[in-house]
Amino acid sequence: MDFLDDLHRAELGPIAWLQGWPDVARPVMELVSVFGTNTFFLLVLPVLYWCVNPALALRLGFTVMVAAGTNAIGKLALHQPRPYWIDPGIRAFSVEESFGLPSGHAQVGTAGMGRFAVAVGRPWAWWAAVVTMALVCLSRVYLGVHFISDVVVGVALGVVVLVVVLRVERPATLWWRRQALWVQLCASVAASGVLLAVAALASAPYGDWAVPAGWSAAGMVDPESLDTVVVMAGVLLGTLAGTSVMYRIGWFDAGGPLGLRAARWVLGTVVAVAIWYAEREVLPESGLSTFVAFAVLALWVQLGAPVLFIRLGLMEPAATAGPAVSAGARSGGGGGHGRGH
Repeated sequence: MDFLDDLHRAELGPIAWLQGWPDVARPVMELVSVFGTNTFFLLVLPVLYWCVNPALALRLGFTVMVAAGTNAIGKLALHQPRPYWIDPGIRAFSVEESFGLPSGHAQVGTAGMGRFAVAVGRPWAWWAAVVTMALVCLSRVYLGVHFISDVVVGVALGVVVLVVVLRVERPATLWWRRQALWVQLCASVAASGVLLAVAALASAPYGDWAVPAGWSAAGMVDPESLDTVVVMAGVLLGTLAGTSVMYRIGWFDAGGPLGLRAARWVLGTVVAVAIWYAEREVLPESGLSTFVAFAVLALWVQLGAPVLFIRLGLMEPAATAGPAVSAGARSGGGGGHGRGH
């Protein structure tokens, strides 16, 4: 892609200029960058689901999954480098192995922060989302892991994901709830499989592609790896299946005294960390084990933890079966009464 090659070369100068800022900027940029990661949302969402508002957590979670999944597919389809890969003069303040275009931090962060702002429905939430994402995008360029064009495309795609999610969220939820449980579970498996298949097809045209010699500054990278997609596919399966079963057996109340909410978070997090540790250190290193581990992790968050919390007296079952989109879910408030999906 000659156009992109020329554009990337033109962007190296501004990146080098940013990296010439005083060293005090680096830790700030590294901290800000965290707010656009999949990991940040995966850590925040269980707290929101167990302790604040499960309906809002599910809506935010699905938005992030759509953004992360499409971003990973986009990277594989475009096969574009990161700045420090093609120019040793760009310092790698952060090291990344995946392709650069579009920026995942920009796309996931824009969609996720935007969905939260829509739910809160207050001007301050929109201002916070815009300022946060502007800083995240700046940090990715400063750290040498993205071109300016990468973050611009990432933001644009994040907006597209947000708009699409907002349009299809309600009808898709109503359709899903009308299906039998076995249909929901089969659809969960199918959706996960489609994500993996599309990612594989995105890479297929590149055949025996190898890292170009001009990317010597990249070091040992494996940008064609499907690891991120495998993780997202597992999380998608576990989330859809776990939420479907949770809806069938009765929802839960995420409210209660602060001490009970804290106890839920501690217990739930300990088990989640144990599952994550087993995936990294105990299970054999393979795509299948990663997929299964993250599916189990999502099942724990969506289904296993709430059921255990109720049996231990740390959480109350929902008093009534509320609508899929309540006023509380739209505003971001409330204790999570009713069935959210």
